[in-house]
Amino acid sequence: MTAAPHYHLLVPTYRNDFNTCFYCGCIASTHDYAPPPQYLEFYLATREPSEFLQVPCCTECNDHLKACKAGTLDERRRYAADKLAKKYAKALTIYEMWTEAELAALDFSLRHSIEAGLKLGAETTERLSYPGFDFEAAGIEHNVQHTAPRYFDVFGERFSTFREALEFASRAYRVPKNSLKERFAENDNNFELAIQAIHKDVAEKEFNQQLKKQCTDFARQHKQAVIFVHKQVERYLSENDDMTISEALQYLYDTRVKPANAIRD
Repeated sequence: MTAAPHYHLLVPTYRNDFNTCFYCGCIASTHDYAPPPQYLEFYLATREPSEFLQVPCCTECNDHLKACKAGTLDERRRYAADKLAKKYAKALTIYEMWTEAELAALDFSLRHSIEAGLKLGAETTERLSYPGFDFEAAGIEHNVQHTAPRYFDVFGERFSTFREALEFASRAYRVPKNSLKERFAENDNNFELAIQAIHKDVAEKEFNQQLKKQCTDFARQHKQAVIFVHKQVERYLSENDDMTISEALQYLYDTRVKPANAIRD
């Protein structure tokens, strides 16, 4: 059984979309098939979801989709986008992390490399967000359903792209972009939760540094074991959320160290 009679050519409704890859918006130079011809018999026999379309496609998306068994446009679009994102992950990261203004301080070779990454990252971002186009197949008009634009909120400020939100949040709240991007993914893709988590970690780190320093100084001054002082102060702080490190150390002195010294004297 030949594949051709079972497929309908996907024809763009509007002239501007002619010769355009349905999946990413680049120039179409070949065709993809939904489902792939090698799985045609399976889809005909099982009636699994499939659209039997011959789809204008660029060479790169076509190469990626050779390994995709899906029969619908949406499934194949997601597959192609996932492959593009993985292939250009480095460029996408550069695009998210750098701005044109930050390149001035770099030496020529590094600046040239970052500029190339910015350009490729911008192109890839545009390809990944391409929605497809309205088309006609077998005499039936199909309108592509455009998804609602996604916004990124940062404490009252709203941005239409992740890159803009990341740049603003990093600058406004003095958080490194790498850390912020990582925490964004770990906190339900929420900038506000990510910033709060980072600030909490910074505060805890500073607190632990002060705890260690003050306990060590106290132990040396009063000739106590550092681990003893540290453990006692941690216990006092855990029992009283309002107590400060200095207050805990004073309490330790008044209740344990001073009475012990008085007995020895």
